[in-house]
Formats: sequence, structure tokens, C-alpha cells
Amino acid sequence: MATEETRPSYGGDGKPTAIPFFQDGRGGSESLTLPVYYRVYTKDGPLESYHPVYSNDRFISRIASSSVRLPHTAASLMRNLCKIEGLALQNCILFQSLSEMTPLDNSIHLSLRGTTGPGASDLNPTALVVDRRTAERISQVTSVVEPQELFEGDSDERYVYYRVYNDDGETVPKTSFGEHNPSLGRVNILSVPPPYTVSSLKNRIIQAEDVSGHNFQLFEDEGSQSAMNDSDALTLLSDATIAYESGTTDGSADNEDTNEIQIRELREALAQMKEKYEANLTHTSELEEANRTLVRELAEVREGWNKAMETHECEMNEALSSLHQFRTQMITLSVFSKKLRATRDWGERRLYLFQVGLKSHLLDMGVVNATWHSLKMGEIFYTDGIFRREKWRNGPNVYGIYQFS
Repeated sequence: MATEETRPSYGGDGKPTAIPFFQDGRGGSESLTLPVYYRVYTKDGPLESYHPVYSNDRFISRIASSSVRLPHTAASLMRNLCKIEGLALQNCILFQSLSEMTPLDNSIHLSLRGTTGPGASDLNPTALVVDRRTAERISQVTSVVEPQELFEGDSDERYVYYRVYNDDGETVPKTSFGEHNPSLGRVNILSVPPPYTVSSLKNRIIQAEDVSGHNFQLFEDEGSQSAMNDSDALTLLSDATIAYESGTTDGSADNEDTNEIQIRELREALAQMKEKYEANLTHTSELEEANRTLVRELAEVREGWNKAMETHECEMNEALSSLHQFRTQMITLSVFSKKLRATRDWGERRLYLFQVGLKSHLLDMGVVNATWHSLKMGEIFYTDGIFRREKWRNGPNVYGIYQFS
């Protein structure tokens, strides 16, 4: 009988031999050693393991972390798994978990002794995806080896449900499981190879229905207008995936009618859509209000800018005018720099018109004379100092005068 330290196996001569449990591919508990759980796939679906762990799930196995050569990289783990399963190493890729979308780089370091590393539990195993031709060669080798002392694992299973149609309408799928709705089929989610894309799910259904070579399209639901793209990612292991209890006739608890299940699921989906729609409406209203506020603030800024420009223009004009006047006064003062003081009054003073730098004008007796200016004793006049003689109102008298401002 096998002990905790050994398990029956078969040698090259076909006779049973005893090998340590941590070398038989099914793993076990050794000091400072943790199990690494894994599943093997081709792109069409799962492969039975050379050394399954559970009697009711022959697709999952495990190895001891200590059996992987150092350093612990994706390449060393993949090489070990291929050896245990008798697979060729060429064209193999390794995914850290079933939900990963990209395979591990061969050189990446793995924490096999931690609780969060690849294959830390049978609920989240690492996945080895091999070439289909390699898998066909191995199937002939593994068929002669029967694993010993298997345990029964948890039988909770989760499925992807689907319907199959041809040009004339729906057909009965080969995976039909219920009398109430025979046109409904299903595949186990764990049988879909990673990465979880439309392409991988479609290949799995094609393999289950044996319809290879047909023009196969996959639609998200019965209300879809167009088929999904092969590269679209799927969240098969998320909380949104519908899980059914095992041990019932049609995959539903207490033999609940499948139509009623679908109606309930549809109502839940509609409620979620309504919630998202209302959330989108709220978000849209908030965006519209924000846009209105932004437009209003921009208008206020534009108005303030225009006012500031007008004020600045007025201030600039006033400054230029003052500068012009100042320059004119400076020019006048530079030309008319000599002072003359009137010592007596002379002529009538009714109206004066001044123009800087020119002669003064006098309105006297209704006659404008551009030459002569009345005087009042004590007044000071500025002149350029040039003395000349002119006639008085075209009369015979000639007087000496100064030009002043």
C-alpha cells in the first residue's frame, strides 16, 4: 500500500514502482514546499492530465514547487510541466492564471513559494497551452498510465450557455442538458483555454459541437445586431458569470425551469441597464451644466477683457495727448525764451485766440488784426527776441514790435 511518502507508479518495464509523492506530478506536502496547480490546454479545449489530482476532474494536476529547477522562471516551470505531462516544449506558452490575457515571458521570475504566485490553489491554477499536434502524440502515451489514489474534489461547476443556429433556425446542440429547453447547450468555463477571448470560446464550442469547417459566428445574446470580434476579451470568471449548483437534472437549482431562469436573468440585466442609463443621464446633465458654466465664465472673461482694452486705449490716448502737449510746450519754451513785461495798458481787450508758437490775434472794433496785441500793465510775454518794424493797420505810422506767445 502507498504511504504518505510514496505513491504507486510504473517504471519503464511496466511494473509498479514507488516514487516520492513530490515527484509523481500530483504534488503533495513536503517541508518548505508548496503545490503548484495547473491545467493543460490546446487552443480547442482542455487535455486530461498525465497525473490528475481529483477523480471527478481529470484535467487539473499539481507539482511540488521544489521540483522546479532554479531560478524559478516561467521557462523553468514550463519545462518541468512539459516533462511531467510528456509534452514537447516547442510551441508552448504559459499563463499565470486562467483569466490572464497575455502569456508569461519566459525570463520572468515566479514566486512559487508564495500564496499569490502562479498555481497557488486549484481554484486559480496556472495554464499550459500546447500545440495541438503535440497533444495528439502525447495522448497515445498517457492512455496506458492510470493515476492512483485520486481524491474527489469540489464539484461546483460554472458554465457558458449557448444556442446553435443554422440558416433555417435553431438546432439541438450536442451539449443539451435539460428537457425543458433542449436547444440550450453549455460548456464548462474551465474547459475554455486562455486567453479568454471570443476566438477561444468559439473554438471550444466548435470542438464541443463538432462543426469545424463551417462559417461559425458568435453573438453576445439573442438581441445582438452583429457578431463579436474574435479578439474581444471575455470575463468568463467574473462575478457576472452564472454559476449553477451540481447534482440537479437540468443544471438549475431544484429543477427550476430554464425559461424562468432566463426571464429572471433578463430582468436583472434590464435593471442593470436601467441603472447604467440613469447614471449616464446624470453624468450627461452634469456635463451640460459644466459646459453652460464654462460658456458663461468665458463670456464674462471676454467682456472684462474688452473693457480692459477700451480703458487701456483711452489711457493710452490721454497719455499720448498729454505727451504731445508737453512736447509742444517744450518746443514753444525753447523758441520763446525771452520775457517782456508790459509797463502800461494799450488797446482794447475783448477776445483772445491763442495758438502755441504763432502770433496772437485781437478782435478790436470788429476787425481782426493778426499783427497787434493789446497790453495790460504788468503782463508778461515770451518772445524770441527778434525785433522788427511794421505798419499800424496799413497806416502811415511804423512801430517796432516783438513776436510773442
